[in-house]
Amino acid sequence: MFLDRIVQQTNKDLVERKQVVPIEVLMQHAMEQPQPRDLLEAFVPRDRVHLIAEVKRASPSKGLLAPDLDPVATALTYEANGASVISVLTEPHFFLGAPEFLTAIKRAVTIPVLRKDFIFDDYQVYEARAWGADAILLICAILDDTQLRRLLTLAHDLRMRALVEVHSAEEAARAVAAGAHIIGVNSRDLTTFKMNPYLIREIRQQLPADRIIVAESGIHSQADVRRLARYDVQAMLVGESLVVSQDIPGQIRMLLNGANKTTQVKICGLSDAESLDTAVEAGADMLGFIFYPPSHRYIEPDKVKALLTASRSYADAETQVQPDLVGVFVNKEADFINEVIESAGLHYVQLHGNESPELCRQIKRPVIKALSVTSKEDLERLNDYATVVWRLLIDTPTPEWGGTGRTGDWQLAQQATRLHKILLAGGLTSENVVSALQAVRPWGIDVSSGVETNKRKDPEKIRTFLGQIRQYEAQQEKGQYA
Repeated sequence: MFLDRIVQQTNKDLVERKQVVPIEVLMQHAMEQPQPRDLLEAFVPRDRVHLIAEVKRASPSKGLLAPDLDPVATALTYEANGASVISVLTEPHFFLGAPEFLTAIKRAVTIPVLRKDFIFDDYQVYEARAWGADAILLICAILDDTQLRRLLTLAHDLRMRALVEVHSAEEAARAVAAGAHIIGVNSRDLTTFKMNPYLIREIRQQLPADRIIVAESGIHSQADVRRLARYDVQAMLVGESLVVSQDIPGQIRMLLNGANKTTQVKICGLSDAESLDTAVEAGADMLGFIFYPPSHRYIEPDKVKALLTASRSYADAETQVQPDLVGVFVNKEADFINEVIESAGLHYVQLHGNESPELCRQIKRPVIKALSVTSKEDLERLNDYATVVWRLLIDTPTPEWGGTGRTGDWQLAQQATRLHKILLAGGLTSENVVSALQAVRPWGIDVSSGVETNKRKDPEKIRTFLGQIRQYEAQQEKGQYA
């Protein structure tokens, strides 16, 4: 197995280094280093996704990535284009890293530098500080609880921070229990090197809100980073897609803009495979299923998994980023909703009735709470839900539950977006969605009737709607919109 081979080789190298430089000498060098740069401060503000850019020449799974890579020049390019932290591989055999890279990069840049290696011994922590590292990587998969706590404590004693890497829910619980402040969720299995890009979605809820969460591995496209924005991470660690890029500044710009400036789009009321395929292929971020029988868009909960299986695009996880699944409920009991969550495989729940904040707390998935806003008093009512739900959705008020096809008060909605992450709904079409984005600047858009013809989803309208949004974002990035 890759991981066992790497750890064995690292241990062999470590024995040799201890003979060359006694730990007492190394400790003295570590103590003589200037004050480390604080990794936690690199992730301010916390409501955006920051970039940890990695200097990486090779990997065990992909082999040689960048044979001509200049570590210092690459790190300077990263910093100049918006990276918040530089990660430096120091493992020499499988990743072709070197401690000299770290020391030279630390002297050249002004942002924190992370030593990325397979650390399991106190000696390696002192090494990292002696070489100039501001932080270290600790991998739960190669450490028991005692080692993890000891190395975390030692790093903090040396005024360094630690990025604690996890690969499962069990490891995430261990990291939290050990007191890790910065937790990295690595989507790559270090035993098989296979990817699970949805691992962070699966374990995000169990990670405390006061921790810094870092997404690691498999981050290449705008769809990848939009997905990370849904999972409320504070940073992404990216190496491969940067070092192999012919345009590193452009790749960084795409990653940061994709995570922080693009709009999440939910296509709601799906009930057939054709429209579901169209939504996935057009780049929808969330797929909505309505479990409210009076609606003409109603789908029985036990039909959802069969619908997903029938979809050629959603089922093709190898080539297509899968959108997240949202179930829409109106005034149902928490037990019923939680049962449907499991049977339909939902990732989020949208509540469109008179549900109380207390009921929202009982739901076993993150909640989107739909509310109508017609006055400043309604804006204040958003605060009743903001601390207990994942996102707020502003829709047009209606005497009956469901879409109205009418737009709401965008000025009030814009005021709401200054305080909360808002999804905007109500009367949105391909003709007015860009105006809505300019006027409101919402975190996300929710559309149903606006992509229908005769109360049925219209594939061409779905494609046009999403196309208008992505085109607007591309033009905005180029400065063609204010």
